[in-house]
Amino acid sequence: MPRTKRRQQNEFIRTKVSNTPRQRFILISVVILVAVCGLHFLFQSQAATFAVASEAENGTKAGNASSVADTGASSGNAVKFGGSVPSQCAKGGSFLWANLESCGWPGPKNTGPLVSQCPGGTLTANSGSLTRTITVTTANTVISCENITGRLDIKASNVTIKNVLISGSSGQTGTNANGTSVIYVEDGASATIQNVTINGNSGVHACVWHQGTSLMVDAINCYGIDDGVFSWADTSFSQTTGDGFTVKNSYFHDFTVKTANGHIDGYQTEGANNGMIDHNTFLMTSDSGNDSDSAVAIWDSLKSSNNITVQNNLIAGGGFAIYAEDYSPSESSPSGGFTVKNIFYKNNDFSTYLFSCVGSFGIWYPRGAPSDQWNRTGNTVLETSENVDNGNPHVNGSLCN
Repeated sequence: MPRTKRRQQNEFIRTKVSNTPRQRFILISVVILVAVCGLHFLFQSQAATFAVASEAENGTKAGNASSVADTGASSGNAVKFGGSVPSQCAKGGSFLWANLESCGWPGPKNTGPLVSQCPGGTLTANSGSLTRTITVTTANTVISCENITGRLDIKASNVTIKNVLISGSSGQTGTNANGTSVIYVEDGASATIQNVTINGNSGVHACVWHQGTSLMVDAINCYGIDDGVFSWADTSFSQTTGDGFTVKNSYFHDFTVKTANGHIDGYQTEGANNGMIDHNTFLMTSDSGNDSDSAVAIWDSLKSSNNITVQNNLIAGGGFAIYAEDYSPSESSPSGGFTVKNIFYKNNDFSTYLFSCVGSFGIWYPRGAPSDQWNRTGNTVLETSENVDNGNPHVNGSLCN
């Protein structure tokens, strides 16, 4: 059979190349030049393809990808792709709460210490009494890979507590425990608390008490307390105490009614500014029939609260799950005192796992509101798909209130 034109061309090239060493050299040089140019173009136009010495969770996520806490990942975070999440997660209920981590939420398996980042894969014991206090007075101190019994009192700036398990108690009950915590960030101090399990042993007010200059809380597992994180405004020291906080990727659960003022909240403040509460799980269970008050409570009895965003959280329980109320100088007559403004609630998922109204009464405290009224977008009840941006949910056609 006659050769095709392409086969004839290929044969011609092979014949010509084999004729002289010079021609062979020229062709090889051309091939190398073309390859080098191609690689250069590829690096310039598709640099993102070559993720050299980088981690996907630190890059820009697109589409249905997001960053979630993961104790098995090298950095403590991983990328969650929507397609990999079981479809049952979106329906809420018992499946979601039994599979928090695989559903993309903080839970017991992806918060707390990453022991893989510790020498020998273990935590070093730092033992003592539950009620002892370890005071930190040196700036830039790093406390890592320890199993601590006792409480930390932070009096320095830029302190880091990372990959730590800490169990403490004040030894007090009721209101005698007011203002106590397992980790206390004092006036003028600042701290980053990352991948830490905090057990309050039903003997402190809060896991973290923040009256410093700034606070970062990331991937903590907090329980056995009256309040998870409390931002306190010590206005006798400064008008900015308790400000500048971020609480993210953390798991709050198993609260107690045995300590402090009995108002049990995942996060609470009586006056704070410039805060972010992002991608946390608030399961407001307690040691008294899940008798808690709220996942997030923002007030203004000590100073104004301003510029706080509460977004992308999973919330179940409370009396009302959310308080954002101007009650200064009083709930019945709030004008003229401090204010609660620029408080934003975005894309939070509420669940009826504990109560049919999310909280035992509802989601939004209806007898008080921020000074500039509610700012709510994209907030829904998982189990019913009801949008609750304009008010409390409904059960069997009746309004929760």
